[in-house]
Amino acid sequence: MSLRRRMVVLSAAAVALAVALSACACYIAVESSMRGRLDHQLKAFAGTVALVARHPPTPGPPRTGFRFAGALQRPGLEADGDAALFSATGVIDESPEDHTAFPLTSRDLAVARGTTPAYFGDGRSGKTDVRVYVTPAGRGRAVIAEQSLTGLQSTLHDLAVILVIIVLAGVALAGLLGLFVARAAAVPVHILRQAAEHVGSTGDLSRRIKTIGDDDLGQLGASFNAMLAALEESHRVQRQLIGDASHELRTPVASLRTNLEVLLRNPDLDPAERAPLLEDLIEQSAELGALVEDLLESARDGNDAGSPEPLALDELVSAEVALCAALHPDVHFEMQLERCEVVGRASRLSRAILNLLDNAVKWSPPDANVEVSLGQGELIVRDHGPGFSEHDLPFVFDRFYRSPIARSVPGSGLGLSIVRKVASEHAGTIRAANARDGGAVVTLALPSRSAGQDSPAQLTAHA
Repeated sequence: MSLRRRMVVLSAAAVALAVALSACACYIAVESSMRGRLDHQLKAFAGTVALVARHPPTPGPPRTGFRFAGALQRPGLEADGDAALFSATGVIDESPEDHTAFPLTSRDLAVARGTTPAYFGDGRSGKTDVRVYVTPAGRGRAVIAEQSLTGLQSTLHDLAVILVIIVLAGVALAGLLGLFVARAAAVPVHILRQAAEHVGSTGDLSRRIKTIGDDDLGQLGASFNAMLAALEESHRVQRQLIGDASHELRTPVASLRTNLEVLLRNPDLDPAERAPLLEDLIEQSAELGALVEDLLESARDGNDAGSPEPLALDELVSAEVALCAALHPDVHFEMQLERCEVVGRASRLSRAILNLLDNAVKWSPPDANVEVSLGQGELIVRDHGPGFSEHDLPFVFDRFYRSPIARSVPGSGLGLSIVRKVASEHAGTIRAANARDGGAVVTLALPSRSAGQDSPAQLTAHA
């Protein structure tokens, strides 16, 4: 069963139950009220008969019995009510013209004797259901009064028919309203399903759905749109990465192919000429390997590096500086590091630090200094090279961006973009600027758990 049908059935069932309970309560209340009114009238009629029995009217022509019929009925009592006076021995005072039979029970005789209180009951008079009331009349006598229930039963029957019609009409109306509400509620879900089917069949991630309101369905639509936007951006970045990678790989691959073709066409090439070609092949292979590694690092999700954990950032920086100093003995590193603890992934942060140091080394002249400082969660790396041009500053962290000057030196254009990605993964920031007296300054800021208050450690590594 579909969701819409389920909603219609549930709403109709709920309304039907409510209407049925209300109808039952109404029927019981009306029946109780009508019976209460009938009992009140019957009691008043019997009381009048008992009063007449206790205080007979002025003597007139002799009578042989004491029987009350319609002529002495109380106002509001139906014309088919009747009453009679009887003794404790079961003798009914009856006029010669009266033919109604009053079957007396032992309980009725006990009421006449005064041993049982007055009571109401239901009985039958011939084929007619009647309401009976028996009350003492004094001197060993009692009054029995009865009233036909035909009128009450007819009224209750009509009421039951009306209530059944109301219940059926209520159920039908509830079903129609439930269907309307279900259709209205299912419209956003239907639109969402159509959009998902469209995206699945066409791959069009630019499709968006119109959201109305801020209820659960509206929030679901907004989340769906946000998911499509994220997928579209991811697809765009993927296409850009493939395009940029193809462009960057074309040059080293072409150079490798050229050198290999030269060696293949000239198997007897002079060793003096062969050696530079082989050196170029080794250098180009290393450059190609570094480019592939940078591509993989750029495309890697930070979650692949494990869960974040508390790290001593100063120790990571110190280790990467020592490694870089060993690889580049012609560059001097000056460090001023404060104790600093961050929460992050060690491998990703180490790669970002190494990229910052490599970028500084690449632009540093021989025997120059690279200054590395850490404090308050900010890592600052400064070189004494040419710095950034004003035109390049807004783009230095873009993937594959290389300034005209940078194209003359080895590199992929991915180093600083990887640093920005790592900073973003750790809720940090990255910024670049030029020092006043020359050189580039790159600052990596990360949320710090604690800032050391001790004196900073002064470490200098020289070639």
